Amino acid sequence: MENIYHPGEILVQQKANERTIADRNGRAVTNKIIPGAINFIEKLPFAIASSRNEAGEIFVSFLSGSEGFIRVINDSHIEINVELSSSNPNDQFWRNAQLGQHIGFLFIEPLTRRRYRLNGKIDSTGKKIQIVLEQAYPNCPKYIQKRSFARVEKNIYPESIIQGRELSPELISLVKSADCIFVGSADLSGSMDASHRGGLPGFIHITNPVTLIIPDYPGNGMFNTLGNFITNPNAGILLLDHESKRTLQIIGNVQIHWQLPDLSLNTSGTNRSWSLTIHRWILMDNMFGLSSEFIEYSSLNPTI
Repeated sequence: MENIYHPGEILVQQKANERTIADRNGRAVTNKIIPGAINFIEKLPFAIASSRNEAGEIFVSFLSGSEGFIRVINDSHIEINVELSSSNPNDQFWRNAQLGQHIGFLFIEPLTRRRYRLNGKIDSTGKKIQIVLEQAYPNCPKYIQKRSFARVEKNIYPESIIQGRELSPELISLVKSADCIFVGSADLSGSMDASHRGGLPGFIHITNPVTLIIPDYPGNGMFNTLGNFITNPNAGILLLDHESKRTLQIIGNVQIHWQLPDLSLNTSGTNRSWSLTIHRWILMDNMFGLSSEFIEYSSLNPTI
């Protein structure tokens, strides 16, 4: 593929002196789903999706369902069967999907530490949502904590969701205990991306109830997320509360830090981090169709 990187991504690659690495790893990016990824995508019990509402706010959503929930129609189209979903119908994703905009997907299997990214645009809506592929590529297994997930019988979700502006003490505790987050970002054209950030509990720093700082550990040199941040500061993150089967979505604006704002922050040598200023958060029951079990942390996680 030509022009796989937009100017924001190239700018960050140059600033980090990783253009050569980015060009090499960028060869894996294609506009077709590789045959080896088809079974991987279809067998997963959940996927992570980033989407935008009409105001441009970015949401990261946990989508799960029974077998056949996500299907690869061909090497350039995937389909979400809404009737097979076990996700909370109140999740903003279902409303955003009706807008027919771009979507970013992360297909991740924590048990094997495999992950595959797919970015595209919604082609049709209704009981079956079809997405036309624009970019697809595998990612390395860095910083993924090993967990097993299994489908279970889904309970009925309550109608209520909880929203707020500042993180409560309960949510601060949830953030501090998190060993991974999922990040949603977009470029100026509206193309979406969903990515993973992992680390030992405590890797997310809380400056105050409306500000989080996340270290930017060494990665694949492509800088899809930071490249989007350069061009569009709107962002969203998702945290999973495995014990209570809840999801915490945080929506806000990002600022990249090229030097450490907090000397206690370990970036594993990059000196890069980014802060999220929270505009609002949404807490809801959203994992009733799955069970999960923690197995072990990644050996690549930097110390806290």
